[in-house]
Amino acid sequence: MEKDKLKLIVRNLKLLVDALESEVYSDTSAYLDKRENLDDPASYYAPISDYDEIFNDDDGYPD
Repeated sequence: MEKDKLKLIVRNLKLLVDALESEVYSDTSAYLDKRENLDDPASYYAPISDYDEIFNDDDGYPD
């Protein structure tokens, strides 16, 4: 390959990486810690995703 083509490819890749980084870092909730007290475990603030945990529904019957 020619040197000019390689330079163009590298430049385009750098622009692409910059665009991807700006998209990732624009959503601060994805990487910032929301805990007020950092001694608490992260699972304390995680949303409960299991119906049985919320309503204690483990009777075995379909709802």
